[in-house]
Amino acid sequence: MQIIKSKEKKQIIEQLNKQFGIQDLPYLLLRFGKEKIRAYSGSLSTEELKILDKTLNIETIGIYFAAEINNELRLSLDAIQLLKNQISKNILEIDNEQAEKWFKGQELLIKTDRNFKILKNNNEFIGCGKSTGEKIANFMPKERRIKS
Repeated sequence: MQIIKSKEKKQIIEQLNKQFGIQDLPYLLLRFGKEKIRAYSGSLSTEELKILDKTLNIETIGIYFAAEINNELRLSLDAIQLLKNQISKNILEIDNEQAEKWFKGQELLIKTDRNFKILKNNNEFIGCGKSTGEKIANFMPKERRIKS
């Protein structure tokens, strides 16, 4: 576990703003491994978290927030729900049939620019996918998918 310092957090917020229009992130950010970022809003101080990590070897704390991939951020579904009032860029509206495919873990054959997209169906944000230009790659965790 590595606590993300203020300077790096500012860079993450700048990237979130560039990608999705998000400007405020009122959470302590923690890095686990190379790419996983978690958000924590509890009452433990950073020192207490460090002590816990050394003593118990914390695997996870807070919610899974995002993955940092090639200097871009892929938001988790939980992060999207937390920040939905701020998301204003790279929103891709999909229809009910496409949403059903998405919830089953399938890729969507949609031509669009090559960015991470926040998928929206019936005024609800339902996930984040990466566009290859020809399709949207699905990152819905298997445990959250609808069984076919």
